[in-house]
Amino acid sequence: MKKLNIISGIQQYRSEVDTNFHMPGHKGKDGILNEIGNRLNFYDITETLGTDNLHYPTGFLKDALDYISESYGSKKSYMVVNGTSCGIISAIMACTNPGDKIIVQRDCHKSVYNACILGDLKLYYLYPEFNKKHGLNFSISLEKLEQMLADNPDVKMVVLTYPTFYGICFDIKKAAEIVHKYGKILMIDEAHGSHLHFCKDMLPPSAESSGADIVTQSTHKTLPCLTQGSILHVCSDRVDTSNIESMLRMLQTTSPSYVLMASIENAVHWMNQHGEERLKRNIEVFKRRTLELRNMGINVLEDDFLIGEGCYDFDATRAVISMSELGITGTELQEILRYKYKIQMEFADLQYTVGYITATDEIVDIDRLFDAVKEIYLEESKSKEKREIIEIEPFPQLQHERKMRKAFYAVNELVNMDDAIGRTAAEFIIPYPPGIPLVCPGEIIIQDTVDYVKVMLENSINVNGVDKNYQVRVVK
Repeated sequence: MKKLNIISGIQQYRSEVDTNFHMPGHKGKDGILNEIGNRLNFYDITETLGTDNLHYPTGFLKDALDYISESYGSKKSYMVVNGTSCGIISAIMACTNPGDKIIVQRDCHKSVYNACILGDLKLYYLYPEFNKKHGLNFSISLEKLEQMLADNPDVKMVVLTYPTFYGICFDIKKAAEIVHKYGKILMIDEAHGSHLHFCKDMLPPSAESSGADIVTQSTHKTLPCLTQGSILHVCSDRVDTSNIESMLRMLQTTSPSYVLMASIENAVHWMNQHGEERLKRNIEVFKRRTLELRNMGINVLEDDFLIGEGCYDFDATRAVISMSELGITGTELQEILRYKYKIQMEFADLQYTVGYITATDEIVDIDRLFDAVKEIYLEESKSKEKREIIEIEPFPQLQHERKMRKAFYAVNELVNMDDAIGRTAAEFIIPYPPGIPLVCPGEIIIQDTVDYVKVMLENSINVNGVDKNYQVRVVK
């Protein structure tokens, strides 16, 4: 019998990993998906007599959407089965016309930039504040946001990320006040924050409760939902829901998976029943174990410490761990956890490895991670080998040679990275995950960027837009 490649590959992965701290939020736990997980074929139906249509819901899909909206307190909510990328593109294009200008947080997801290419939009970048001590982008400056709005009265909307991949949060209520003061729409990419609503006492406030006009969430990241399951919330009258619906009909599949839609509703229902209790329990364990490791000298980010360092707020379900002071990169730490302890994290960069702690995790899972990190630190601390500590630099502010859309569609060629210096990028260069572009089409590639990409590649970080021969696409 022929070996089935995908099934065999997944089975091989599962045999090598005992505990995971990556998406999807159900973590592969039995029973979380209830009936759906046991009878996939039974629930895999289509639009026909007696069912419903996601694009024009009138029956049980409408009831599910109403339930989700009521749960989150939105004006109207939409299930998105093409992932949050589709929700982001739909929302931005629904609120703009070709040629419009928008303000975006520079370290936003690539889908925001894809929306700007498709919608032929002009971007104004709001760069995050870089904290050199931690090698991390911290909160955006609200003073700079207000200045940008004052200087550019013709922008249509502001697109911000909250929380970031690392759990960093800005003062979202204040940001909403500023954006609305200038009469603009605030859209929040809350891909990593669909759980915030369910544990208000111990987590930063959710975007949908803090004044955002549109919120896009990756339900599958932090809730017990199948991959690709997402939600788009409209939270104010500043947004025309008919435009949102038109874009979703255009950009989403015309054959939405009922299995996926059922898992989205089930995830919200499960969190309504169990989310607060289990998140509180896991956060308490996480904070206790974090304090233990910090007292040993291990750098694990936590809210009280970060807020004192200039970060406004922090998502306490994010495990962000570094041993850079020992000269161990985030990718090396991730590999040790994976191959020695059978623990898989979400992703790693040059300094940190990052994982999700969700409501579906058990205490034993969290303890396994922290026990392993403790053991690794004690073992590596004995080493007399002097390792080079890699310095993390702030986000490069590159010069635009032409509009993103024009560069994306331009005739291009592949050149070696060293020969690309001074040339205009025709394609994104993106460390993935998390999917934040280092270089966008239309930007001029500089020496510092090339050097940084080489360091990432040498340290086993996947960089999209750079091929195996270290070549990139530039405008001819």
